[in-house]
Amino acid sequence: MHPYQEDQEHRRSVLQAMLLVTIASALVFAALNFPDGMMLVGGIQVALATLAAGLLVVVRRTRRVQTWCLLFLLILLSVTILLLSRPEISPFAFIWLLVIPLVTHLLLGSRLGLLLSVGSMGAGAALFLYRFGGNPELVRVEVMSNAIIAALTTLGMSHFYERTRERSELRLTRLATIDPLTGLANRARLIDVFHWEQAQARRNGTPLSLLMLDLDRFKRINDEHGHEAGDAVLVAFARMLQQRLREIDLISRFGGEEFLVLLNNTDSKRAVDVAEELRQSLEQLDIEYQGKRLKLTVSIGVAEYGPDGLDLDTLSRVADKRLYQAKASGRNCVRGPIAESGVEQEAALSK
Repeated sequence: MHPYQEDQEHRRSVLQAMLLVTIASALVFAALNFPDGMMLVGGIQVALATLAAGLLVVVRRTRRVQTWCLLFLLILLSVTILLLSRPEISPFAFIWLLVIPLVTHLLLGSRLGLLLSVGSMGAGAALFLYRFGGNPELVRVEVMSNAIIAALTTLGMSHFYERTRERSELRLTRLATIDPLTGLANRARLIDVFHWEQAQARRNGTPLSLLMLDLDRFKRINDEHGHEAGDAVLVAFARMLQQRLREIDLISRFGGEEFLVLLNNTDSKRAVDVAEELRQSLEQLDIEYQGKRLKLTVSIGVAEYGPDGLDLDTLSRVADKRLYQAKASGRNCVRGPIAESGVEQEAALSK
């Protein structure tokens, strides 16, 4: 999976809301506990509120939202168990264990949320029995039955809701960002991922290249064999790209028979080599359709982030210009920048 996460902003918003609730509730409880002489408990709550305030600043800027969600929950649940273990804390405070599934599922998703919920609630239940197991009023069958049913209901509904939300979001995301014919990314997905890769390239100083590919004489396939044959060719070409490129490279259908590929951590020299490998692979590929073998070639233009532009529109224009230079050179070739002795030159690779 590409490092770009579709639901990152959703998790960020939930975490920010949770941190605000933690700050407010911890300070309220601290204000109630200090006058009752529970200085240690109140001090822990103030420390928790301070930590949550610091995390609130961090999560507004971080790209590692999932990591911070997990860290926050581990701290919050550890503090909760610690407070519940204190002798001055009443048994009624254990009611807060019912909130755990809601929080963990919202912040971590259905799988990790379920795992952390079961572990934390199990630890809380064991602590309750350890502290109050000798009190017959608190461990009566009807009391324990109600507590267990309430806990399982909260856990089950939280998991069901988050599982359903994730599936619905995945379907909507696929509809919005995936080309229905080839299964590749569409323009919207390309734009989003480019912004991510652009930030990575700026931060880490890593290269990033763009390939623009256009199938040669594709219209002839449609005219001679029909549009279904053209669709079969596009699907076969998309499958070949997926097999030849890395998982971290984004392949997108830009429109019609035109495709764009983002090559992560790849300079223009290596990008030209990759493009040539793709050109040769398609040239050698036999595409079968209704008992016929269809042959096709591709022309490719290459551009590099930085030397050729700093935004997607500029890079696309440069790659498109080189693509049409390849078309004008007889098709079935690659054009891209190659630096030799510090001088930028246009190079054509053909069969």
